[in-house]
Amino acid sequence: MLVIVIVSYKNNRRTIQYVREELSKIVLPHRIVIVNNGSTIEESRELSNELGAELLSVQDVPSIANRIFVISNPQNSGFAIGNNIGARMAMDYLDADYILFSNNDLRFLDTDVVERLQQTLKEHPEIGIIGPHIVGLDGKAQSPEPYQTFANRYIWMYLLTPFITLKQKKRIFRLDYSEQAQEGIHYKLMGAFFMVRAEDFASCGMMDEHTFLYAEEPILTERMAKIGKKPYYYPQVSICHEHGQTIGKSFNTRKADALLFDSEVYYYQTYKNVGNLQVLIARIIRNILYILHRR
Repeated sequence: MLVIVIVSYKNNRRTIQYVREELSKIVLPHRIVIVNNGSTIEESRELSNELGAELLSVQDVPSIANRIFVISNPQNSGFAIGNNIGARMAMDYLDADYILFSNNDLRFLDTDVVERLQQTLKEHPEIGIIGPHIVGLDGKAQSPEPYQTFANRYIWMYLLTPFITLKQKKRIFRLDYSEQAQEGIHYKLMGAFFMVRAEDFASCGMMDEHTFLYAEEPILTERMAKIGKKPYYYPQVSICHEHGQTIGKSFNTRKADALLFDSEVYYYQTYKNVGNLQVLIARIIRNILYILHRR
């Protein structure tokens, strides 16, 4: 059984539209679990009524007779915890063999995107995470991405920018990687839309709940690597991603940037053994650039 997990935040309209217009294209037997973060019971009831879903609290046991479930979560728990809430329901009660984690701001460019991802995952036991070609509204690829060292990402990229051309910057720091990526194993897939085996997701420890909205993808890569599984980019099918809906509702640019940095510091220090000195240097550089930018 395929279970699709969607974490929604303050956007019933978009979630309803996505389920009706995009997920209705899936021909595989599937169930849908919507974790409605930061929601009142009234907001979640409206969502469940519109979709003919069963309304649950985080602790409730679902009825296996239903196909769509809305979990009303009064806390804005973020991406990792929200997805784990949905995945636990999928694995504990809905007999999930595969779990598709999906944003609600997507449009399928191929109607069989889910079917082909599941079939490829089924055929390749070494794959732990699989994701399609994802493009933004500008047509540019958003996934996959290579591994970047912390020093490159947060120190050298900023220090060298005034002294190198944009072309050199893209080459040195592999900024065009997504545009040039071919099918196969890559370090990081975008978290907006990816599929896993439920067994693998449980075995690797699920998502790290110390993060809120960023760095979940490379952390999942590292967790999957511990059980011998790898991310696989499958560009034979595509989706369009209207990026930033949740972020825009939750944070201003400065706050979002700070949250991104703190989440990535956690990832690099916890999973890649980056020391405090590098982090301190990066913080100083960021603060200087912020002060200069405000002038």
